[in-house]
This record gives sequence, structure tokens and C-alpha cells, in this order.
Amino acid sequence: MNSDHETDDETPNKRPKLDKKKSYSHKFCNDWLNKKEFRTWLEPSKKGEHYYRCKLCGDDNKGGISAVKKHMSSQKHQYVSKSAQNVRPINEINSAFAKTAVIDEKVKVAELKICMFISEHNISFNTTDHLVQLIKAIGTDPEVVKKITCNRTKSTAIVNNVIGSSGFDTIIKRMKNNHFSLIIDESTDHSSVKHLAMVVRMLDYSNSNMVRDEFLSLIKVTDASALGVHKTIKNFFEENLVPYKNNLIGFSADGASAMFGVHRSVKTLLESEIPNLYSMKCICHSIALVASYATKKIPDDNEMLVREIYTYFQYSFKRQTAFKEFQSFTETKPHKLLKPCQTRWISLHSTIKRILEQISPLKLKESVDKGVN
Repeated sequence: MNSDHETDDETPNKRPKLDKKKSYSHKFCNDWLNKKEFRTWLEPSKKGEHYYRCKLCGDDNKGGISAVKKHMSSQKHQYVSKSAQNVRPINEINSAFAKTAVIDEKVKVAELKICMFISEHNISFNTTDHLVQLIKAIGTDPEVVKKITCNRTKSTAIVNNVIGSSGFDTIIKRMKNNHFSLIIDESTDHSSVKHLAMVVRMLDYSNSNMVRDEFLSLIKVTDASALGVHKTIKNFFEENLVPYKNNLIGFSADGASAMFGVHRSVKTLLESEIPNLYSMKCICHSIALVASYATKKIPDDNEMLVREIYTYFQYSFKRQTAFKEFQSFTETKPHKLLKPCQTRWISLHSTIKRILEQISPLKLKESVDKGVN
């Protein structure tokens, strides 16, 4: 028994072995993709069903929903996510490019239509600076553009009965309440119809107190004598209830005898009604007459040369074509030569200025012609 007891005492006390706890690996759940906070960046991983992939960070991580949330709150993911917010998706970029291309095409078509309209109706190209701005101002409201109906008849009526009438009434109202000067000129058109043009000069209180010349009226006259013109002016003022005897302080016209004669003219007839009327001949007509008489004292060789240069090219298409080639060769602006007009006082100055501009191709043309001959 002793030996048995000793044997039992020699055996140590050992704890019973416990079974190891099995680790559980979470699988990727497709329902996570339906959640708002995950759908933009989470996707299944190619490594296996126990992994998930972050599209923003490009990482494949192992874990369940808690691991996904932990990754979402990590500093790296937050930084990449914030940067990705400023990046537009490729489908939106493609859509924006497609929309821009369509708009650009429509703009080109609109510009072509404007240019075709200008060419068809022979309108000055300078009007496009204002026409485009006008179209932009009108086209801000599509509903307004759709309802515009302004063809030839309506536009004529608006200009004559609305714009013209309103402007005329405004001038007449100012003439009734302010002093003014009258400038007149009688002329005959191509159909031998005589007209009297009337311009008033007044102080415009609504525009920084500036003195302005404004067109008043163009009246058809049958009698262009001094009595006939005076009667026309008087009837115009009386019909529009303008107190011209009190408000008319100045009168100007050309130096014709019917306008400024000593004994019986429009000037003397007006002065008989308005004793303090200040009368003065048109300064432009006076200067033109002075310059005309002065040029008679100097040789007219230069003026004749200018006219001969224009005549030399006027009716020859061959010469005009050759002159354009010389302009291109000398790198001169392709401007046409101007014709001096007898009834336009400053046309000679513009003509000489154009010749001086084109002097290089003109000299070259002359030297070539002499060489050929």
C-alpha cells in the first residue's frame, strides 16, 4: 500500500484539456451594396467571399460589416473620399461634352443664318455689332420670342405711329417750354419733288444740359420761294401749337437769296415777326464757298491727277485685277480707290488719303505698264 501511495503522490495534478474555440470568417454580403453609405465605394473582392474591396482606396480587406465600417472611418479612406467628391463621373463628363457639342453646332447654325440674312438684304456688316446684342436681349425669354410677330406691315406701323410719333411729340413738347434755334434746308429729290428739312437746336436738360441738334421734320413744299418757305414754317408751328414768336431765338440756312436775301427772304420775314431773332448763314456752306474760291487761285493739277487715277481703273476689270496683285505683293491693305465727288466737300481729302495709302502698288503698276510699253 505504501508503494501504491507513493506512486499516487508522484503523479502531478494535470488540468483537463479544453477544446479550442473555432474562428468565424465573415462572408461578403450583397445587401451591403444597397446601403447609401457603402454603395459608392464598396464592391465584392476577387480574392474570395471573405473579402471586400474599396473602389476608392483600391484595397482588398478581410472582415465583416464591422471591418467595413472601420475602413470607412479610417483616415486614408476619408482623404480619398473627399478628393473623389470633386471628380465628376465619366458618364457625366461624356454627357456634358455631348451637350456642349450640340450647343456649339446650334450656335454655328444661328451665326450662319444671321450672316445669310445680312447678305440677302444687303445690310451693312457694321450693324451686326448691334444686331447680335439685340438678339441676346430679346432671346432671354423663349416665350416672348415665340410670340413675336413683327413683319413688314407691323414694323412700318410701329416706326411711323409709335416710335416716330412719340419722338416727335417729345420734341414738340420741349419746344413749347424752351428756347430753340431753327436750321432749314430746301432740296429737290430725283423725282423733282421739293422738301424742306427742319432741324432744331435746343438745350437738353435731361442729358447733362447738352446742346443738341435734333431732326424735326421733312415737309413737302410746292412753293420754294421766300414766301412759300416762310408760310410752310409758320403753318407748321401753328398746327403744333409752338409759340415760335416767343421761343425761337436763332435761325440758320444756306446763303441763297430766298433764304438770306436783303429785301424779301425767309430771314427778313421771320425778323419782321421776331425783332430780336439772331440769324446766321450756315457755316458749312460758307466755308465751302470760301474754299472753292480759294482753290481757283491755285493750279488744279493735283485734283485732275486724282480724278484720272480713279478713271484709269474704273471701267477696266483687267487693271483692277492686276492692281490687287500688286497690293498683295507690296503687302498693302486691299482697299479700293475712291472717287472724288463734286458735291461732297470733304471727299477730295478722303480720296487723296486713300491714294497715299496705296502709293506703293500704284508706283509698281505704273513702272510695269511703262516697261511693257
